[in-house]
Amino acid sequence: MPQTTTNFAAARDPVSLDGRTLEVHYIPNSIWMLLFLNGGQLLRTAAGLSSLLEQPIEIHDVRGNREGKKGKKGGLRAQHIACLSTLAKWSSSNTGHLRNESTEVSFLPRKRKASQASYKYWTDREIPGNPSPKRTATIEIGGVGSIMLLLQAVLPYILYNGPKKGEDPTPLHLTVMGGTHVSKAPTLDYFTQVFVPTLKNLGYPEITVTESKKGWSTGPTTPGEIEVVIPSIPAGTTVPGFTMQEPGEIVGYDVTFIVPEEARRSFRETLSVWFEDRAPGITMEVVKDEASGHNTRFYLLMVARTSNGYRIARDWIWDRKKGEVHKVAHDMTRKVWGWVQEEIEHGGCVDHYLQDQLVIYQVLAEGESLVNGGTLGEGSLHTQTVRWVGSEVADVKWKTVLEGDEEDQDSVRVMYQCKGVGLVSSTGEGWE
Repeated sequence: MPQTTTNFAAARDPVSLDGRTLEVHYIPNSIWMLLFLNGGQLLRTAAGLSSLLEQPIEIHDVRGNREGKKGKKGGLRAQHIACLSTLAKWSSSNTGHLRNESTEVSFLPRKRKASQASYKYWTDREIPGNPSPKRTATIEIGGVGSIMLLLQAVLPYILYNGPKKGEDPTPLHLTVMGGTHVSKAPTLDYFTQVFVPTLKNLGYPEITVTESKKGWSTGPTTPGEIEVVIPSIPAGTTVPGFTMQEPGEIVGYDVTFIVPEEARRSFRETLSVWFEDRAPGITMEVVKDEASGHNTRFYLLMVARTSNGYRIARDWIWDRKKGEVHKVAHDMTRKVWGWVQEEIEHGGCVDHYLQDQLVIYQVLAEGESLVNGGTLGEGSLHTQTVRWVGSEVADVKWKTVLEGDEEDQDSVRVMYQCKGVGLVSSTGEGWE
């Protein structure tokens, strides 16, 4: 803080957002309908943009349509609180109603003058034998709240808020404790094998990840820990808009499986036969073959690599009763393979999980960005949520670009283009 952009000026009145999960409600005697969007994704995206753009926000009915255990409604959970409290601290923002199960929350960045110093969100630690200190920070989510969902919120802030011009451009070493393999959230392996390489290809600094301990939502729920090394965008620069339009041909598959020790052989054999039968002549590489440490933990990730450098993936954390390990191996392989082929058949450059994670980078880029989602239409509810939040908080406009024969709906590819705000990296007047 503070940040400036080339074509965005924050309004000091808070933007009010409805935090209910997606439902369609038709207004009587009208052609209009109301869309209530995904609450968790809305929180993370809105707070991330608010902290970067100094745009105050207020969110009501937080996850208001989400039923929890014992019939309880949604509201804030540990992962959401960790995201918002971290961003608030780092960006010197005020918050309101930031507590467990709260159904409303406000995030109010302080308006700083250009001459005021920015809050330094890292700690400088000396490294023996190295002339440069190490920038470090730590976030503890609590329990096995998803580390990857937290990173979705804080990563843009770190990328755009590094050392200033003239200061040593050392990367941030961020330690995060929480869940690495959590149901209904991106996993650490998806993050490192799909999201991180994609971000690098779009012109962002290369991120590296070291896993100290896995944190599972299945079996004993012991928190995990990772260290993410994140270089910042060079001070005073923007990231240009990007185009992801032609996916290219499938040239190979990367496979990761983390399963009970007694199941590893069954997975190796099943996957080998499966790919020989269904993808002859295409390389299949086992990237990770590890024991999960518990007989209920099964995880499988398949990543299809294309000739144009894109990655299309699907994965599965086993959520059924454990059966005979060979049958589990077959069922997981069949299911994940089928999901990946459905993603490929859409004809886009991204799977529908990656599509929503790239939207905030479209919003922040300099100039127009376009992502080909194939025949996915508007994308997942998460994707629709992030686009809507970008429109509300950053005032960007989305343009639908169609490619193909509009009379043959199955062949039409839908691409969403927006002109980003052109956020300038590290524009403050030095750190406190």
